[in-house]
Amino acid sequence: MRAFTFEAPATLTDALSLLETHAERAQPIAGGSDLIGLLKEDVVHYERLVSLAGIAALRDCRLNQEGLYLGALVTLAELEHDTRLQGPYRILAEAARGVATPEIRNQGTLGGNLCQRPRCFHYRSALIPCLKKGGAACPAIESPHQHYLAVMEGDGCFCVHASDLAPVLIAMGANVLLEGLSGQRSMLLESFFAGPGQDAQRENVLEPGEVITAVTVPALSEDWRGAFLKARERTAGDFPLVSVAAGFSLVNGVVQQPRVVLGGVAPVPWRSLAAETVLEGQEPSEEVSVRAADAAFSAAQPLAHNDYKVDIGRALVARAIRSVHSV
Repeated sequence: MRAFTFEAPATLTDALSLLETHAERAQPIAGGSDLIGLLKEDVVHYERLVSLAGIAALRDCRLNQEGLYLGALVTLAELEHDTRLQGPYRILAEAARGVATPEIRNQGTLGGNLCQRPRCFHYRSALIPCLKKGGAACPAIESPHQHYLAVMEGDGCFCVHASDLAPVLIAMGANVLLEGLSGQRSMLLESFFAGPGQDAQRENVLEPGEVITAVTVPALSEDWRGAFLKARERTAGDFPLVSVAAGFSLVNGVVQQPRVVLGGVAPVPWRSLAAETVLEGQEPSEEVSVRAADAAFSAAQPLAHNDYKVDIGRALVARAIRSVHSV
């Protein structure tokens, strides 16, 4: 690992000032479970790491009649064990419980999980040039190492977004709060992520010097329920091959406010409006679940060695919809 200077500011203002002063040479660090690996592998290098760990305001977590407020430094373990995450919010605890291992959940943060870099073999190797590292092309197109890559909207770069929390929070209608020295801004979480068509070297719309400060979830009706399912090679400690967050309300026996969001299939968390259209206003049934699952992958364009993801994904979506109905 190359040498760097470690800063531990006590306030958000101090942290933002350091990040702006040192611009592209500095990077914020929270739990560090992803960033430290990238530094060790020499995929990225920063002259200065600015720790957010000492900023107490970023650890706030509250649930009230306005909804759920989660500071960016809330750990995955805290989400996993928070007894307030019941009813319509339980899906978030379920997703957190499936991330990595207990040790990583104790260290990893909400903000870090949303901002993690791709797990692509080609990106993670310091010896392989790729679009995401400023190269001229995506080597995955001609590579046999395609099994974990995107089956939808690769747009020249076929990495996938591996966050387990992002699909769930998007399904819940979450907003993300960003802050830099120039001020604060808020947006829907699904608008926070950026695919390679926008900028192949980025995964989100954070500007230099900006950090995530919180995620908010609007108050959900008591009859809204969600389910999160993840296919992975190992039972624990693994990233998703395909994941799905599905949720809806049942009003007079018919589906309302459906959400179907996929992980592990595209460079960004993939909300399937096609699947939601199939579900809206329908009575839940096996036939409707299968039609929605087919619609979710109707735009799939797998590579030569990852078409298995389409079959797994369809099965997972149908199962998730059935799970919501049975909650």
